[in-house]
Amino acid sequence: MKPFLRGVIVGISVPLSVLVVGFVLVLQASSTSAGTTVESTILLDHPRVQVTRLVLRPGQSTKQHTHKFDEVVICLGGSKLRSTSVGPEPERQTHYPEAGTVFMPKVKGTTHTLTNVGTEIYKQIAIALKDGGAALHD
Repeated sequence: MKPFLRGVIVGISVPLSVLVVGFVLVLQASSTSAGTTVESTILLDHPRVQVTRLVLRPGQSTKQHTHKFDEVVICLGGSKLRSTSVGPEPERQTHYPEAGTVFMPKVKGTTHTLTNVGTEIYKQIAIALKDGGAALHD
């Protein structure tokens, strides 16, 4: 029973610590000019998960990128976003994530850019599930 309890405590405390650190880093994000491209910041690169922070000011976009894994997104600051996928006729979708929401978008294998077309700063923490979402403890 003791190893199981230790596994549960580690399984809960590590992700919680990452979220707290990520939240603090998002609040301290430096300002960048609108109309520029930005990249996610890697907060944790673990064999099972990768945790990133993304801050998009109005008018900013991500660079074109491909998602290799499923991910869980924690929205810390909501805005109106436009996702543009690649192709001969690019497909555009508009999303309105709200602060405090947690969702799992279908992004695995998707290549796209994400643009903040709203008026608020968009902030998120994304947790990529490298091993298909297996439990974080043994």
